[in-house]
Amino acid sequence: MKFLLLFLFTLWGSVDARYWLEDIEHRGTAPYYPDKLYPVFRNVKDFGAIGDGVADDTAAINAAISEGVRCIPGVCKGSTISPATVYIPAGTYLISNSLIDLYYTQIIGDPTNRPVIKASASFSKQSFGLIDGNPYLSTAWNSTNAFFGQIRNLVLDTTALPPDFHAVGIHWPSSQATAITNCVFQLSTVPGNQHTGLLIEEGSGGLLNDLYFFGGGNATVLGNQQFTARNLWFSNADVAIWMTWDWGWTFKSTVFKNCRVGIKMDDSSFGVGSITILDSWFENVDVAIATTRNSSQSIRSTASLAMENVKFQNVNNVLMGPAGTDLARSAIAPVESAVFLMGHYTNWEGTFDATALYPLPFTRSQNLLDRNIYYERSKPQYEQVPGSSFISAKANGAYGDASHDDTQALNALFQYTAAKGLIAYLDAGYYMVSDTIHIPPNARIVGEALASIIMGTGPNFGDLNKPRPVVQVGRPGDVGHIEWSDTIVSTRGPTAGAVLIQYNLFAPGAPSGMWDVHARVGGFAGTYLQVPDCPAIKGTNTVNPRCLAAYMSFHKTVGFWFADHDLEDQKYQRVSIFAGRGVLVEAQRGRIWLSASGSEHHVLYQYQLANTRDVYIGHAQTEQAYFQPIPVAQYPFPPVTALNDPNFQQDCQNDPDPAGCNIGWGMRILNSSNVAVYGVGLYSFFTNYNDTCASNKSPGYCQARTLSIEGTSAGTRFLGLTTVGTRIMVHRDGMDLAPASDNNSTFADTLALYVS
Repeated sequence: MKFLLLFLFTLWGSVDARYWLEDIEHRGTAPYYPDKLYPVFRNVKDFGAIGDGVADDTAAINAAISEGVRCIPGVCKGSTISPATVYIPAGTYLISNSLIDLYYTQIIGDPTNRPVIKASASFSKQSFGLIDGNPYLSTAWNSTNAFFGQIRNLVLDTTALPPDFHAVGIHWPSSQATAITNCVFQLSTVPGNQHTGLLIEEGSGGLLNDLYFFGGGNATVLGNQQFTARNLWFSNADVAIWMTWDWGWTFKSTVFKNCRVGIKMDDSSFGVGSITILDSWFENVDVAIATTRNSSQSIRSTASLAMENVKFQNVNNVLMGPAGTDLARSAIAPVESAVFLMGHYTNWEGTFDATALYPLPFTRSQNLLDRNIYYERSKPQYEQVPGSSFISAKANGAYGDASHDDTQALNALFQYTAAKGLIAYLDAGYYMVSDTIHIPPNARIVGEALASIIMGTGPNFGDLNKPRPVVQVGRPGDVGHIEWSDTIVSTRGPTAGAVLIQYNLFAPGAPSGMWDVHARVGGFAGTYLQVPDCPAIKGTNTVNPRCLAAYMSFHKTVGFWFADHDLEDQKYQRVSIFAGRGVLVEAQRGRIWLSASGSEHHVLYQYQLANTRDVYIGHAQTEQAYFQPIPVAQYPFPPVTALNDPNFQQDCQNDPDPAGCNIGWGMRILNSSNVAVYGVGLYSFFTNYNDTCASNKSPGYCQARTLSIEGTSAGTRFLGLTTVGTRIMVHRDGMDLAPASDNNSTFADTLALYVS
């Protein structure tokens, strides 16, 4: 077939100004769902929702969410075979009970006119949240395994409920690859009210982005291992953020106005580890931050705080200590690069405890800034683009059925849409590719339901000695700009030579972006890398060659998840799958932003930055490979000198703890400058699947070291460094710094600041 000549593109017509997602034809499928007619996309109006603010729409919206046999709490513990996008057009939807958000669901409102989810005056007292993302059931989802959920573009309104009603807008105990974006929370403003906009009490997230809270007793109640929160606005709340516990949490571009308390981590809290705040603003606030930490607590590192470029206007108390005194009046008007810290910090002179401005200001790279704050951009939703500009992959030659080879179809689609200024729409499905997919400069790509999966398979990706990208963004030397969102890149094993995403493009002007683009390897339907294929190996160095799944997840030249368990298995059984490298950044020109990212279970490292510069990271999270050190880190992917791989055989031969040394690095930084890290959690939970080593109360450790900085590192610093299960928190040019035992915090160990 002369594909390029005969490739016919179907354009969706639009006769009105509806948001494009409502306007286009939906062809998304779930190939591993038993019923081939299963609808991935569902519009609540098709299920009887009225949206007039009068009719009770609870049943209709819940019917839209639950259509088909889906992963229901109390019945199913996790599954990827029944994804869904639930679309809510503009309107006011009155509800009298919770909307139950099921596993692997994206609830998306019209961003051009956000729909209102409004609690009726008769809202059930037995319900927990206008939207309940993880109901309280004895057999519900484990919050640390609640993946792949999104809520976008909604107004949550509790104002019809009495002030003393314990109202919750969204209940969201969740884990990685989850996000709440562009939502408004309208809460009671009556003094003493009990309304809460967002409740997160456990999990391992995640991203909160562009959220606006008006009123509330505790506008948010937050507790989670880690989260990134960006562009949160609080107005007229009694307490804007009640932080109940965490290991590490990063707040960027957060605004507090006319609130009594901004952030509370006081006597009511029971385990706050670390909070990092940057580029933020407090105005007309009585107490900006309330803390229990005091000087007598210096032997422990709980309630650590780091602030950079945080402004205060008409604030009575910046940092209220347990004795009722302000511990941080000096932070009222620092220079923009000044850092105020409360907790332990480590530099070239040792480890110290402080509640003060750091004595030396930091220089922010101008390449990373926009209007004197770190550049940021939300995921594009193309509010003003008509449906006719979105070109369906399945309408134009691609199958997405987990069977046919879609390499030609996708390459032609991306080339055409980039050249014509159109947007490629990857309908939900599994797009099998036997060779590299090229994303050219100026491409714009949108997936559906986080269920648009580009899956590399076959002999082209099978040679460990000849690595090949599954998706290549720009060819070497290309200059331009791309936007890519809501897509998963994966492999069907064995694919020992697969580099899931190789990013070559340089964008000298407006930065390119990837939002909710995940490298997910193994442990889900269609990968042939599940429990029956690759069961967990314990106490043996024997590796099944069929379980060599990826050479590298993400390679940035001139959120990355690798399976630790089977997402379809209802017992959360472990798998032993091998991927060599996580995220490698070696772009000499730098200018890179990584926000709310994670990289897990690769054998050599999770993140490595080599010979690069001007990198912003805000909050990153890693986990080591659970099977290590059996086999050891250099097996089965031997080090490659050209990639600056760590050489564990050489580095660990004289180590007093060779087993603890021979485990993949959480983060490794080589000869790189101006690396600014605002929150990072580097976790080692297991030794060959045994987790007794993880607690800081354990006499042993899972890993000897997890962060290595080598060579020149001018301008490199970490605000909010958290580790679990590692003996040494920082390894600098062969020297062990900051023993974890000196920095015990909650379950984790914490430094408020590390300066290289």
